[in-house]
Amino acid sequence: MTYGIYFDSGQPAEALRDALHTVYNIAPELVYVGPYEQLKSHAGPDPIVLITPAGGPFGHEFEAGDELTKRTRATPLELAQAVCRIARTRALLDEGSLAPDYWFLVTADGSFGRVMTDPDSDYPTILHALEPIPGEPGLKVVPPPDWARTW
Repeated sequence: MTYGIYFDSGQPAEALRDALHTVYNIAPELVYVGPYEQLKSHAGPDPIVLITPAGGPFGHEFEAGDELTKRTRATPLELAQAVCRIARTRALLDEGSLAPDYWFLVTADGSFGRVMTDPDSDYPTILHALEPIPGEPGLKVVPPPDWARTW
């Protein structure tokens, strides 16, 4: 399993690293925080998690693979929920359907729901929710057409 999650850039990336340590006891030195260009100069052990700048409102790109799965036994959604609760932030991750612009939004309280992102944006940007999301009551809801509903 791989993790590809975009976290809200309103919180510092270090808060995500700290949340991983708090929830899953992942040693901070196993989490690289910074631009890809500086990864080669990372001191210490090889990281199992990369948190790199992505730009836009969800500007922390979180990437990890099988080693994090072994240590956490968490799905990407479960991990995003736990990190969001501790770091008091939001996250976007692929919701698994064939619709490329449908994502899960995980809120700071760990609740989640489907949203549509802007297909014309260079960065993950929310256009509207596809269903009500308890942790984001102010987010406009526009249900998808019946043919596009995959859940």
